[in-house]
Amino acid sequence: MGLPTIAVPEYVLKLPSTEKELKYRPFLVKEEKILLIALESEDQTNILNAIKTIIDACIFGDTLKASEMPTFDLEYIFLQLRAKSKGEVIELKYECPKCKTEIPANINIDDIKVTFQDKHTNKIELDTNLGVVMKYPTVELQNEITKTLTGENKSQVEGIFTMVKSCIDYIYDNENTYPLKDHTEKEVDDFINSLTDAQFQKMSKFFDTMPVLKHEFQIKCTKKKKDKTCGHKETQTISGLQSFFV
Repeated sequence: MGLPTIAVPEYVLKLPSTEKELKYRPFLVKEEKILLIALESEDQTNILNAIKTIIDACIFGDTLKASEMPTFDLEYIFLQLRAKSKGEVIELKYECPKCKTEIPANINIDDIKVTFQDKHTNKIELDTNLGVVMKYPTVELQNEITKTLTGENKSQVEGIFTMVKSCIDYIYDNENTYPLKDHTEKEVDDFINSLTDAQFQKMSKFFDTMPVLKHEFQIKCTKKKKDKTCGHKETQTISGLQSFFV
């Protein structure tokens, strides 16, 4: 007789980008093993691949893939998986800059939200007859751009140009829409090169104001020395996937 099957609970979340409901389950020992091995390697590519593998395994339905998600969606989903799998509290530690004492900080995952800036939009009017609709970058694209910006002999302009080009969904005018997937890379390059600086800056601003998963909180040092409390206070911000590997 075979071993009994263990029932796994199911949960529902709303995707920050679309507010559509998504069903998921906690990650299991087999998925946690994948993550721990990746973290042990300290290789960012391995860690990212492990996160994508875990998300794809734990969400239900075949229409949504981790590799195609906006960065903030992927981070939010992973955080929810972490909460249901290992608990809702993240235990962090900071060093007091004043007395060098270790300060513990417990963060409730339910308090960590995706922040949307006012007036942010993915539809950008370049003039009265022309505009573009942008799509959010995936975490893979952002990592590649970061490598471009920090690599030797690489131009920051090149990185920004690549980011903008990769995130245009379609161009539109008063009569038609032009999906970029239907056009050659040269045609897209020629279009971007024909923009004025003001128009290009409008498109670049999309990335400065796009949603981000982050949480601000205060820490306070309570270390006592000679009947006096250190009392140092400061605001900390956690954001990005690395903040959640605790």
